[in-house]
Amino acid sequence: MPFSFAELYAYIGIVALLVVIPGPNTVLVMQSVGISGQRAGLFNVFGIVTAVYLNALLSGLGLTLIIMQSAEIYNLIKMLGAAYIAYLGVTSLVNAYKLHRQKESTCTNNSSSQAPGVVTQESGFTFYSKGVLTGVLNPKSALFFLAFFPQFIHPGGNIVIQSLILTILYSLVSVTWYGLLVIFMGRLRHFLVRSETQKWLKAITGTILVGLGIRIALQR
Repeated sequence: MPFSFAELYAYIGIVALLVVIPGPNTVLVMQSVGISGQRAGLFNVFGIVTAVYLNALLSGLGLTLIIMQSAEIYNLIKMLGAAYIAYLGVTSLVNAYKLHRQKESTCTNNSSSQAPGVVTQESGFTFYSKGVLTGVLNPKSALFFLAFFPQFIHPGGNIVIQSLILTILYSLVSVTWYGLLVIFMGRLRHFLVRSETQKWLKAITGTILVGLGIRIALQR
């Protein structure tokens, strides 16, 4: 076995802390489930897990090290990630405003039997893509695979197998946490489908996403 139980416990503990700490992935999953249902959240999770393997692959190819050694490339990736996360936030805020306008226009007549804005036309691939892009464009992912992986890999062993094991464990922790988040948010679906709740959910998560984008852009 490439790793001792103590090393595995330590690694899983570190990964769990990093995954559980709220960030763009958490906000994205909460927003998707709250607005579009559990199916949308599950596609987000699949995308986030895919991003884990893509980041591991880039790290294995040495691209992560190149990115971290080049200030220009790192800043470019950071700004792209910040811009994408902020874009998701702005889009959510715009949709919240549209819901507000729809509610104002329908308040004059009581013929609306279905809450506006609850049903989304976005495909599963769209939610999957959001998960992938949010994970890949987060510069903290590159930092994780650059800073933590070398500390747990034994140079004398098979590096490919060790990296694969660590990546699988990372993905399992991610699936477990975000899967539980999808289930939890799904239990609140009866409350979240209300038009007023949808409006505030879009507004709050949109504001958080914009804030996270700005925070990433300003980080040194």
